[in-house]
Amino acid sequence: MTNIQYPIKSQILKSKKLRFLIPFFIFIFLIFHFVFAAQNDNSQKQELKNKIENLRSQIEKYQNEIYQMGQMEESIHNEIEIITKDTEKIELEIQETDLVIESLGVDISEKEGQIEAMQKEIQAKEAILSQFLQELYENGGASTMEIILGNQKFTDYFSLIEGLETYDVKVKDAYDQLVFLKAGLKSEKGILVDRREVQYNLRMIQKDQERSLEQQKQFKDRLLKQTANEKQFLSEKKEKLQAELNMLQSLGEPIAIADAVRAAKYASGLTDVAPEFLLGVLRVESGLGTNVGGGRYKTDMNPAQWDTFKKICEGLGIDPDKTPVSRRACYNSDAKDGCGGWGGAMGPAQFMPSTWMGYKSKVEKTTGEIPANPWDIKDSLVAMGLKLGAVDGVTAGNRKAWAKAAGMYLAGANWENYSWYSDRVLSYADEFKKVLKDY
Repeated sequence: MTNIQYPIKSQILKSKKLRFLIPFFIFIFLIFHFVFAAQNDNSQKQELKNKIENLRSQIEKYQNEIYQMGQMEESIHNEIEIITKDTEKIELEIQETDLVIESLGVDISEKEGQIEAMQKEIQAKEAILSQFLQELYENGGASTMEIILGNQKFTDYFSLIEGLETYDVKVKDAYDQLVFLKAGLKSEKGILVDRREVQYNLRMIQKDQERSLEQQKQFKDRLLKQTANEKQFLSEKKEKLQAELNMLQSLGEPIAIADAVRAAKYASGLTDVAPEFLLGVLRVESGLGTNVGGGRYKTDMNPAQWDTFKKICEGLGIDPDKTPVSRRACYNSDAKDGCGGWGGAMGPAQFMPSTWMGYKSKVEKTTGEIPANPWDIKDSLVAMGLKLGAVDGVTAGNRKAWAKAAGMYLAGANWENYSWYSDRVLSYADEFKKVLKDY
């Protein structure tokens, strides 16, 4: 066995000085490149933020006017005025969504730049660590190939050399930095995936905004052609609300508005969340939602969720291969599979399997029925009510709390960036409130 001798530090420093300079200068270049790129991104983001805030103030003005008019007695004339203002508001919301998508694109580009810089920093650190270990073992008479064959991992190197009294602590420090950087890289990649998914959802919501705009224009045209036939007007409104819920499905079957309203009232009685608010969230979620129920778990769900999904299906006695989930969100053409995201959400309220398992026992305790079923409209709305009702003020009917809870349902902690989503929920909630008494 070759006797390994620790090299003299002066020899190591002299022999590796030049080789260390290359990765060092690469690292310095990356830092300056990233700083200048970040400055440009910040300027663009501030400009977009100013434009978004300007649109937001205009939208809030429309929102308040529409809400006040909605408290008045229903009539064709009043409805035409509301639709006119709502149409103008939706047009502004579409512009706002464009800007938010653009701003998110800047964030994504910035995050991609950070990830690229981290990857190159990791490569530079690995090169430095590898060169140091090379020097260490070359002075001991062992070749790099011998070391690789005898020790498959960096951790194996440390098992060998930590026993040496003269082991340089800088090697261990370099290794710790490498582990830290790789953990950070994994975290940054996770954030990037989340932002891309939000961006995809924004595009889906924008399509829903465009559909809503067209529906409002068509509804206004029909009203303008009518005389003062209030009965026909109210019938038209009910048909419009039914159309709003047509996209809702459970196990591939459409949900009638009467069933949705009854389920919302049932869930409201158990969770103290207003039925119209539940229906508003349900309606906007379905607008994301040509994807609702269009996928299967093997092709559309993250494999990490498969076991949980199959466990849910097994508990309900249904075939996981034939049970619909939301389709994949394909928003990244650069991804290996052309998608970059996952579907797999279940039922009308669109819970992911792992999230549903966090609410399953709560739903069962609340309803008294076992097992809870995410595809059942009542169970799904109870789960939604429990989630929304966890936000302070929601059960008291506070509209600001509703806006926050709706935004969090879409984007979690970033909810304040998506106030227009909450606006749509509240707008639909106001519409549904007017017809609740009819069911």
